Amino acid sequence: MLKSSYGVCLLGLSVLLYSCKDVKQQKLLGKWQSEKIENRNKDDFFSNSRIFIDTMGNGNTEQVNLQLYGVANVDSLRSILKRQFDSAYTVQQAIDTQSIFTFNEDGSMLLRFPGREETGKWTIDKTGRLILDETNEMGQTERVNVELTSVSETKLVLTFVRKTEQGDLDTSKVTFRRSGK
Repeated sequence: MLKSSYGVCLLGLSVLLYSCKDVKQQKLLGKWQSEKIENRNKDDFFSNSRIFIDTMGNGNTEQVNLQLYGVANVDSLRSILKRQFDSAYTVQQAIDTQSIFTFNEDGSMLLRFPGREETGKWTIDKTGRLILDETNEMGQTERVNVELTSVSETKLVLTFVRKTEQGDLDTSKVTFRRSGK
C-alpha cells in the first residue's frame, strides 16, 4: 500500500511540474521590452569610471600629468573622456531599456538590441530553467541557461549568471514588460 501511495505522489508531482512548465511557456510567448538591467559589475564600472574621470590629474603637477597621462593639460583630456563616457553610458541605457525579446510558439526566438539582433531556439527544462540556444550575427551558437525568476501576463524577470575570465560570477537581473503577443 505504501509503495502505491508513493507512486501516486510521484505521478502527481510529475504532472504538477509539467503543467507548471506548460503554464510558464504559455505566459512567456510574445514580445517583451527590457525596462532595466541590474548588474553590479556594470554599475561599478560606470561609477568608478565617472569618479576616475572627475578626479584624474587633480593635485598633480603638469610634469606628473605628462608622465602619467601623456598630456600636461588634463582638463582637455578629461573633457574628451567625459564625452566618450557619456556616449558609452547612453548606449548602455538604450540596451537596458530598448531591447526586445520575442518568444515564438514554435520554440524560435529573436533578441533585438539597439543596433544588432540574435536569433535562436528556446525551451524550458524540467527544473524550470529557460534554455536559450542563441545564434549571433556571425553564425556562432551559444547555449545559455537562464533563471526564469518570474513571469506573469505583464512582467518577465530573467537572471543571467556567467563566469568572467577571472572566474568570478557576473549576475544580471533583467526586467521586461510585455510589449505584444
